[in-house]
Amino acid sequence: MSQHELNTLLELKENPNLSQRSLSRKLNISLGLTNSILKNLINRGWIKAKKDTGRKLLYLITPQGMANVSRLMYTRFQETLHYYHYTKDLLTAYLIKLYQQGEKTVNIYGTGQLAEITYYAGMSTPLKLNAIISDDPSKEKFLGHQTISIENFLSQYSSENNLSDQKIIILSTNNPEKLTKEINKYKNIQKNIKIINIENILIRSTK
Repeated sequence: MSQHELNTLLELKENPNLSQRSLSRKLNISLGLTNSILKNLINRGWIKAKKDTGRKLLYLITPQGMANVSRLMYTRFQETLHYYHYTKDLLTAYLIKLYQQGEKTVNIYGTGQLAEITYYAGMSTPLKLNAIISDDPSKEKFLGHQTISIENFLSQYSSENNLSDQKIIILSTNNPEKLTKEINKYKNIQKNIKIINIENILIRSTK
């Protein structure tokens, strides 16, 4: 079952009164593709078309269709859970090595799923979390921690004394280009900051 087919079934489960045109808009796909998906699902016996008033058709999910939706959603949940644990284990191993190399404190940049996995991976190591840096003004808190904007974080470190001896590790989980661009504005702390792109770490670990 494709993602479009699954999305179609989930939409019809919530609202069987949707017309083909409304369904195509909801799914953000063409009307032709919507029609093709519905025909395919009818041929499989996963939905059935029922005439409503006038020329309108209702598309109802059959018990077979519901069984397949439940099975696929469970499979994808298991895959997601596997990805979460696998990624966390890889990052935990990497962060332990970072600690063994002499690093004591880290900062996390980002507030998405990868940031969450990085956070929990770090909790399994002796590393201390200093700050969670966010470029999303709506995310004032993340995993129970107050977030800080890139600008405020860099401004705070830029104004502190004894910067020559202070190394700043930032675990970047989102948009490292924006982070680098902001750091480049602060010449006095640029040399003290090390950005670790978490996505690159995961890519190298799986090769």
